[in-house]
Amino acid sequence: MDRRTRVLLVEDNPGDARIVQDMLVECQDMAEITIVSRVRDCIRLIEDRLVDLILLDLSLPDSSGLQGFHRLRAHATDIPIIILSSQADVETAEQAVRSGAHDYLIKGQLEGNLLEHAVRYTVLRHAFRSDLEELSLRDPLTGLYNRRGFRLLALQSLRLAKRNSRESVLLLADMNDLKAINDTHGHLQGDEALKAAARAFSAALRDSDIIGRLGGDEFVALAVEAHPPGVNSLLARFSDHLGHEEQSLEASISLSLSIGVATFDPKQAPSLNDLIVVADRNMYERKLEYRQARDKG
Repeated sequence: MDRRTRVLLVEDNPGDARIVQDMLVECQDMAEITIVSRVRDCIRLIEDRLVDLILLDLSLPDSSGLQGFHRLRAHATDIPIIILSSQADVETAEQAVRSGAHDYLIKGQLEGNLLEHAVRYTVLRHAFRSDLEELSLRDPLTGLYNRRGFRLLALQSLRLAKRNSRESVLLLADMNDLKAINDTHGHLQGDEALKAAARAFSAALRDSDIIGRLGGDEFVALAVEAHPPGVNSLLARFSDHLGHEEQSLEASISLSLSIGVATFDPKQAPSLNDLIVVADRNMYERKLEYRQARDKG
C-alpha cells in the first residue's frame, strides 16, 4: 500500500477492542487505530475524510444486527467496511456482503494473521475499484472531472461548507468561438484549445478546488471555501495563465472564455443546481458583452 491506512474500529467492548488493536499494531502499513463505541460517533470522522477503512461490530449501544452497517453505508459509500461479529450467522454474512460489506469475520476465529490479511486485501481491492471509478469520473480529453465526477465532489464539498459555515464560489465558463477555431484550424487544434483552457483553470485554482468539463466548450469550477471578494483576483490569475497557454499553442489561436460567478452563502445554503443557474445567467451576460465587443471590433 502506498500510505498508511487509517482504521476506524467501531466496538463498545474494551476487551475486544484491545484484541483487535493488538492484532493490527504490528502491521507497518497501519496508522494509529481510532476506536469509537457507537455508530453516531463515526459520522464526523467520515465527513472529515479521516477514515480509510471501518471495522464494525454488529452489536452496539445504538444499533444491532446490520442496522449500524446500513447507517454507515449511507454516510460512507466510498469507504470499505469489514464486519466483526461474535456470531457465525451465514445468512447475516451473506446479506451483509450482498449489501456491500467487504468481509465478514468471526471474532473468535481471528487467530494468526487473518485480520491483518483481511484488512490489507480489502484496502488493495478497494484501491483497484477506486482507480476504475476514478477513470469513469474523468473527462478523457482534459483530465478534469466530467459532469458526474464534478457533481459528486461538489455536492460533498457544499455539505461540508454548510456545516462549517464557509463560503464558496462557483465558476461556470464557456469557451468563446470554439466552432470558429474548429472550422478554421481543425478539430485537433480545437481540442488543444480546450486542453489549454483546462490547464489554465488548474493553474489558477488550488488543489483543493474542484474543476470539471461539463461537455463541449463548457467548464465549471468550485472554489472551495473561497471568499467572494477574492473572485476578481482569481479571474485575473486565470486570465494570466490563459494568456501563457495561448502563446504556447502551435496554431495562432485566440483563447477567450466567458465566465459566470455564483456565491455559496452557508446561511442560505443554495443547492448546486441553484448555483449553476445563477452562474449560467451571469455567464450569458458576459457572453453577450463579448459578442458585442467582437462585432464592434
